[in-house]
Amino acid sequence: MNEANLTRFGPATLQRQPGQPTSFSATFRSIVGPAKLVLNAQGVDNALITINGASVVAPQELSGTGESVVSVSLKLENTIQVEIPEGSDGSLGLRVTQVAQADLGLLRQGYFGLNTTDIERQRALYETLGFIGEIYPAGPETSTTFAQALGFPDNYLIHVSLHSLENPPMPPFVDTVQFRGDFYREEPPYANLNHIGMAYATYSTTDLDGDFSYLQSKGVEFVSSPSTAPNGERFVFFKDQDGAFLKLIQADGGAKSTSAPNLVRLVNTNMNVTDLERSREFYRLLGFRETASGTQAGAGDFATAHGFTDAIEFDGEDLSFGEGANMATLQLRRWQTPYDDAPAYSPPVNHLGIDRINFYVEDLTATVKAMNDLGFEQLGPIGGSSEIGIVFFFDPDGIKVQFAGPQTG
Repeated sequence: MNEANLTRFGPATLQRQPGQPTSFSATFRSIVGPAKLVLNAQGVDNALITINGASVVAPQELSGTGESVVSVSLKLENTIQVEIPEGSDGSLGLRVTQVAQADLGLLRQGYFGLNTTDIERQRALYETLGFIGEIYPAGPETSTTFAQALGFPDNYLIHVSLHSLENPPMPPFVDTVQFRGDFYREEPPYANLNHIGMAYATYSTTDLDGDFSYLQSKGVEFVSSPSTAPNGERFVFFKDQDGAFLKLIQADGGAKSTSAPNLVRLVNTNMNVTDLERSREFYRLLGFRETASGTQAGAGDFATAHGFTDAIEFDGEDLSFGEGANMATLQLRRWQTPYDDAPAYSPPVNHLGIDRINFYVEDLTATVKAMNDLGFEQLGPIGGSSEIGIVFFFDPDGIKVQFAGPQTG
């Protein structure tokens, strides 16, 4: 059983202007039971806060500066209202948290999804990268139930190829999809590495510099030459033919070149988030645990290697699930500088770039029930069959998390 302190509302910051009252109202979902309202007042010592019509913070109960925590009771559907009377300028931060437990039955990461304009070019790229296992075609090219699960009202037309570093093919895969005809949405991959959402995936190689030279000779576009991060990691970013980012890092143990390329494994899947606490606790509920800090800052080659001319800074945590070959790692990053608040891709998932992550589960029926009982938003109905079904939920930043497995009911 996994336990997490979920953020049910917020974090939100209300800014009061001098001489003007501030009013705010929002709705949110949760489970029935106790929760905490966490307040961070900066120059605000007078506010009325109600949840579901009941006063939880009366006027003049705030300290004016600092954090305070109030016990509250939540329903399935909740409304929070805040009234801050006029006064001098100041701000009030709000977050509603609730401890929840669940066993979602995750087995391992199945793949991350990447959309392309040309499936044949994409297949050739992964062959060049050294992916020796492939399932093609993978899945039906048209399916109403799968399409509805992905957010389409009716159907779609696609090509699908699953790429693996092993043969016979084994997860984690790269799930490459070409949406065809009217089902393709002409929206490019994220232009920069600091965009909210899934910006890239990382693979290790035993010979980073050798693979860089080899892939350059094959026409692969790199952001820069290999660089060394402040934490000592040697890395380089490149783009596929549509502009989606991928990252290579030097594997532990030094350079051991055979014949290029020398990719070893999927190291992590990146997720740029707006709030580390909120995202960390969501994935803790799925079974992930913190394994390393990812906070870094730097200028010069480090910034250039990320595609920026000025200094960059981000906070981060790496979260992992499973062990050995079944280990999956998520790289949560909250960019400080430069910050881009543009939201993740909206559904359906027929744009270019990386925008979904898949996990295999023991019992999809039980997983969906648990997620619904916890109040999480489901993108569409379950698609597929009783043998193997798929369903999508949204993480706190709107990143699409897919569960796949057998249905038992």
